[in-house]
Amino acid sequence: MIKYALKFLTFLVVAVFFLFSIFAPFHQIFPNLESYSIDLFGWYVSIIFLSDLLFKLFVLTNNRMQIGFLAENDLGNYLKSYFIFDLIAVVPIALFPNPSLWQLLPLIKIFSIFRRISFIRQTLLKFASLGVVVQFLYWFAQITHWISCGWLKIAGIEEQSSVTTNYISALYWTTTTLTTVGYGDIVPHTNIEKIYASVVMIIGVGFYGYLIGNVVSVITKRDPAHEKFISNLDNLSAMVKHRNMPKELTSRIRQYFLYLWKHRLGNNEGEFLDNLPQGLKSEVQTFLKQDVIKDIDLFKDASKEFITELADNLHELVITPDEFLFSEGSIGTRVFFVIKGELSVLIENNTKEIAVINSGDFFGEIALFKNKPRNASVKAVTFCYLYYLDKNSFDTIIPKYPAIAKKIEAKVLEREHLEE
Repeated sequence: MIKYALKFLTFLVVAVFFLFSIFAPFHQIFPNLESYSIDLFGWYVSIIFLSDLLFKLFVLTNNRMQIGFLAENDLGNYLKSYFIFDLIAVVPIALFPNPSLWQLLPLIKIFSIFRRISFIRQTLLKFASLGVVVQFLYWFAQITHWISCGWLKIAGIEEQSSVTTNYISALYWTTTTLTTVGYGDIVPHTNIEKIYASVVMIIGVGFYGYLIGNVVSVITKRDPAHEKFISNLDNLSAMVKHRNMPKELTSRIRQYFLYLWKHRLGNNEGEFLDNLPQGLKSEVQTFLKQDVIKDIDLFKDASKEFITELADNLHELVITPDEFLFSEGSIGTRVFFVIKGELSVLIENNTKEIAVINSGDFFGEIALFKNKPRNASVKAVTFCYLYYLDKNSFDTIIPKYPAIAKKIEAKVLEREHLEE
């Protein structure tokens, strides 16, 4: 319950702060526009900010959970840092003269809002790339608005023009200055205006660099599998150019990389998992592989413990059409499980097909069970996505689960009988 309350309050506070940061500065420039509403709105803001403050204190005092948008994880650290900003932001603006710069006091909560935005991005991991763009627009809209209001305060309002015209003109000047376009139709005249314009130009350069950097980051990170695919193609292109590789071999390599990308197998998940502690790593591997394991006929109705242990020891393998997985007479060191694809079982020097292996099947267990060479060759008919279990893991895991071992042994006897 606290978790959902935290998320709701986070979104609410961020939204309310945005509205206040727009409305309050605008009121400072045009105080005669429905001046009664600023006090009422201020009370709403104070109530929401007070609820946020009390919620933080409640959570930290009772040690119910860690708050993700705080750098501190205990009440003492919070009281020494962001508490003062949250407390000041609660002060109702109705207590100050109207208009007065003191009515902008709740904007001091911006220090906490930075943390809140970061917390939202951490929460919505599926939309991380979009979050970067939204975060930029969130701050860009506010800062552009503040600079526009500041320009109206310094340059003055044209009395003969409407409020809308005055604001749009200021917004136009701010946009052209921040983006370093500067058409020159609206220019500073006084020293204060020139200093203000210079500061805005410097801010604009920073914004421009920040925007370019984040846009590039979003584009390059939006699809890691695609980026890996492009990188592989670039490496293949360089090899073809300098090594004069045959077209047929080049085509097969390209099709392999394309398969990895289309099936999202090009990401280096193993490297990511290796950075996790063993407990978390085991949980993630079980989650990623449990549905696939259960789709294998041999492991239907298997226990959770078996699936967890098996998931920790299964390895991925992709082979291309017409590629031999192993040959007749070779030493067997792995048992294979077919996730996707079709394979052909061949004997008599690969001239006779005796079986076809499809998704959900397993094979290679006879050589491991009987400790003898492979009695057939296995060749991929299509692209095949496999899991395999090496002999050491097989000999360690399978004996622990007699029901599974009996199923494998029965399958071995069945296949040996068919060969006879």
